[in-house]
Amino acid sequence: MDYRPPISVEEELRMLAESHTAKAPPRIERVEIKDCVFWIKRPERLNLRYRLQKGDPRAAFERERMAFHEMNAARAPVPELCAEGEDFIVLPDCGKDLRYLLHVEESDTARRELLLESARTLGRFHGLGFSHGRPSPKDMCLSDSGVVMLDFERYRHKNNTPKGQARDLVVFAFNVIAHSPRAKGFLKDAVAAYREVAPSGTWELAQDWCSKMRWAEWFAKPAQWRKGGHGREFKAVPDLFDLFLQRA
Repeated sequence: MDYRPPISVEEELRMLAESHTAKAPPRIERVEIKDCVFWIKRPERLNLRYRLQKGDPRAAFERERMAFHEMNAARAPVPELCAEGEDFIVLPDCGKDLRYLLHVEESDTARRELLLESARTLGRFHGLGFSHGRPSPKDMCLSDSGVVMLDFERYRHKNNTPKGQARDLVVFAFNVIAHSPRAKGFLKDAVAAYREVAPSGTWELAQDWCSKMRWAEWFAKPAQWRKGGHGREFKAVPDLFDLFLQRA
């Protein structure tokens, strides 16, 4: 009779990830164990051109690993790291991302609350002393326990400052305006919700940053004339400054 104890989910995930690594697996891989869904994430493979543009993918992977260790220890609104190895980390499935939900949600009330809760989550995250680097609804998911944040490849300790958090707030608002147009009408309310839980002074630092960057409006104007969905990032610039400089 076999008296070996059953392996844990963590051990099973590690064994699965390591066995797949030998077969040149995809960077992001969905796996299912005991009726639960997990995602294996590995370092990105880039050619020389993209390495020059995006930087060292191994360094980015290690920054993300470090981020999850530090944020899990602080009980930040991020998923728990389920397993890890030299070339992989494993995270639980956290539900649909908020960019998708803000796009498909038909109820204005529900869409507004989704955006407000994402802003509160960012504020609580900042309250723990962290900065994301490039927050976006695309990098937030609605899990069973609430909104959680993902994608920390740009995480750096030097950005865990009031100025880094102010830039986070600006980038978050910019991504909502550019990529979640059905929700941008609720941004003033979302900023108010953020300020209720975020460190004091972050809003004012974000305003200062936008004030110094007003020249970008002139740079963006030619691209704003493009029709349809082209140039949406450039088209978002005036609305961004209207929000932070309170011009409307």
